[in-house]
Amino acid sequence: GRPRACGKIITALPYVKTARIGIKLPDTVNIYIEEFDVSYAVQAADESWWLMTSTGKIAEQIDKATSNSYTKVLGVQVVGPVVGQQAVALEVFAPEAEEATEATDSTEVTSPVITVTANDRLQAALLILGKLEENDIVGEVATVNVANLYNLELQYGQRYQVKLGDTSNMDRKISEMKASVMQLNDYQTGILDISYTTWTEGPFYTPLA
Repeated sequence: GRPRACGKIITALPYVKTARIGIKLPDTVNIYIEEFDVSYAVQAADESWWLMTSTGKIAEQIDKATSNSYTKVLGVQVVGPVVGQQAVALEVFAPEAEEATEATDSTEVTSPVITVTANDRLQAALLILGKLEENDIVGEVATVNVANLYNLELQYGQRYQVKLGDTSNMDRKISEMKASVMQLNDYQTGILDISYTTWTEGPFYTPLA
């Protein structure tokens, strides 16, 4: 069957994004494929480096020097990467528990524990990578750091540190990041805050001395 055949093509060829099979009578079969345009470097538990697509598909193993030529995903590692299969995030420690407290008069109220897993970090990275692709700026980003899901960061080339805050409104954040960078001069470097936490009106740029 065609669906099964397409699935086998995608599994066997890690850089194939989609596959479609058409039959033209009497004796022709056409196979249409779409490839991933770009891949990203992610580290495994054994410190080896692998290329991964924005959908989390492992593409191939690379050496450390080659990894510097790709956008690096930091703050999460993968375990047992297999070419052609989905990346699995490595839970290095017990899931991180974060508690928010709020003082009310003399009584301290504690909110429910918020658990953040390694898979949450991986999914946040894939979300950001997908939005970078949608805005056609993948080649400009050096690193995507998801170590803290509430303080996500990008390194935009050698010029800008970009603060994204949490995963909310990522469409708007990446779009406004691109627009802001386009307006800055080539010689400028600094911190671009688009987290909308401390500054809610829009991107806030702080030049480096």
